[in-house]
Amino acid sequence: MFNRKNSTRKMKKIFQWEEYLNWKNMSNEQKLNLKRACLFPFLVYVVYVFLNKYSLAILLLLGLYFLIRFKNRNKLGR
Repeated sequence: MFNRKNSTRKMKKIFQWEEYLNWKNMSNEQKLNLKRACLFPFLVYVVYVFLNKYSLAILLLLGLYFLIRFKNRNKLGR
C-alpha cells in the first residue's frame, strides 16, 4: 500500500516549532511560512467581522439575483 522503498525523498515538515524558535538559521521560505501562520488569525477575524456585519445584505442580493435570473429564464422560453 505504501511505497517504503523510496527513502531518499525529502518530506516536508509541517510541525517545526523547534526550528521556528531559531529565527537566524531559518530559510526565507520558513520565515515567510511563519509570518503567514501568525497573520492568518487576523485575516479570519476580519472576514468574520465583515460577514457578521453584511451577511443579511449579501443574502438579500444573492436572493434578488437568483429571482431575477429565474424570471428572465422563463421569459426566454416564450
